[in-house]
Amino acid sequence: MIRLARNPITARPFRAVPVQSRCLVNTARILQSRVPKNNSSSLGIDRSVESNIQSETNKLAKTGARFWTKGHVYFNPETKKYEIQLDGKTLRTPLGFPLELPESKKQLAYLIAHEWTHLPDLKVKSSSLPLTALAARAIDLSKQHLSEDEKAKEMLALEDIKLQMLRYLDTDTCLIFATNRECDGKLRKRQEEIYRPLIAEFNDFFTKYAHSKKLIPENESIELKYLDCETDGLRGNKQGEKTQEVVMDWLDQLPIYDLVALEKTILTAKSFLCGVALLRSNVNDEKTLQKVYQLNKQTADNYYHKSLEDLVELADLETIFQTGEWGEVEDTHDVDKHDWLRNLASAALVCH
Repeated sequence: MIRLARNPITARPFRAVPVQSRCLVNTARILQSRVPKNNSSSLGIDRSVESNIQSETNKLAKTGARFWTKGHVYFNPETKKYEIQLDGKTLRTPLGFPLELPESKKQLAYLIAHEWTHLPDLKVKSSSLPLTALAARAIDLSKQHLSEDEKAKEMLALEDIKLQMLRYLDTDTCLIFATNRECDGKLRKRQEEIYRPLIAEFNDFFTKYAHSKKLIPENESIELKYLDCETDGLRGNKQGEKTQEVVMDWLDQLPIYDLVALEKTILTAKSFLCGVALLRSNVNDEKTLQKVYQLNKQTADNYYHKSLEDLVELADLETIFQTGEWGEVEDTHDVDKHDWLRNLASAALVCH
């Protein structure tokens, strides 16, 4: 089965995705025109911790030492935002902006303060602060137009981030079907049960979005291309130009915190569809739901929803079957499970 490479320590080696199908984005004019010039940023690579800006997040990343007593939240009546503070001083992001959240993110603000308050006194890592990292990334991305630092702009180019995320749609794990021989056919059977409805749902979702924005004629529809290893063999999967254009237009509608949550989910699950499913299941702003996430549903009772456990199964189905057949590798698969849930839960809280 063709998949993106994962942890090298597994019960059975995974097959690698061909370089061209994994690394090349559609060269269609509509996408090429959006690539930022002189931009070398990469999805998920945050070089901000290497910055010389004096901020608390940078200090923790470099030293790993606790330098505060307590974290708390302060609501600034002038800015109408929640500031996360350490011992009365407002935290700053890796690019030096105040770590402050809008009124709609009150719950997230208190959860971030909780992260800093309950960090251990021993050597700590920045990975112990997943919510802080996501919120800081959202703030730095949204503030980039205020910065004259060309290096920061190069590092945080939104268009490049969207293009990098779009690449995962070509090699989406939910769009690749195993052969009937793997795991005695049980893997393929389960994929048919959970992947087919997912593909049908997102075909309808992106078709309705495309019609609402008049991106395609009413008599046309979006159909995601998938790879069937039983009949297609070792070839790459690639979405059509029109599909990529529609999906890119949809990405332009996302609020910055949702975009960061989507990025985190895609990096964790190696699945664009799982990332969108997480947003559709956890965003609670009714206006945004109707306009962006549930536009193909008539009522709230019919809203599309997947739990975190559902998303883990969708994205990690092959590993689940492999470990069921050959057993888990201690301190690898069990750790991966917790890491998956932590990352997905953090993304869900950030977009909530």
